[in-house]
Amino acid sequence: MLGHRIFQGLAVTAVAACYIVILIGGTVMANDAGLGCPSWPSCHGTYFPALQGAAGIEWAHRLSAFVLSVVIAALLVAALIAERARPQLIRLTGAAACLVVAQALLGGVVVDSDLLVLYVLFHLALATALFGLLLLIAFLSIYRTLPKRWVEWARRASEELPASEQLARRGDAPERAPGAPDPTVRGPA
Repeated sequence: MLGHRIFQGLAVTAVAACYIVILIGGTVMANDAGLGCPSWPSCHGTYFPALQGAAGIEWAHRLSAFVLSVVIAALLVAALIAERARPQLIRLTGAAACLVVAQALLGGVVVDSDLLVLYVLFHLALATALFGLLLLIAFLSIYRTLPKRWVEWARRASEELPASEQLARRGDAPERAPGAPDPTVRGPA
């Protein structure tokens, strides 16, 4: 039980960390700081640059990405230990680990390419995919502990309305006499 809670906490932390990385990445773009650290993985030949100006913004992005990588690595370890009964969570977490490694390597390619637009867009697309995957993992990790009314609401929200009710909501329903059968509902076959 403790292992499941640790996994849940790490999953939520990973979502928050990924969101922060994306926000700082947007700050890098908005401040034209993508080449504030023109080399990768170091910054101006050091791993401890002054955290000011374009280099500071870019280095903050790299540090936040490193923290995200560590959280996802811990999430994968927690999945392998505590979620053996739910192999889908292990597979999804493994995919997230692969994506974060690919994202870090692609970040290096973005810098080495002098911010080639295609690479920058692919970097953003991968970040978005990783964020979505982490949201899914976090949701699945807490699904069993959600209040039953939330689960029931989600089930009802995902169901399609009968055709007659769809027409009625659009205002296209034909007038029918009270008690008359609904012509859009099929009877027993």
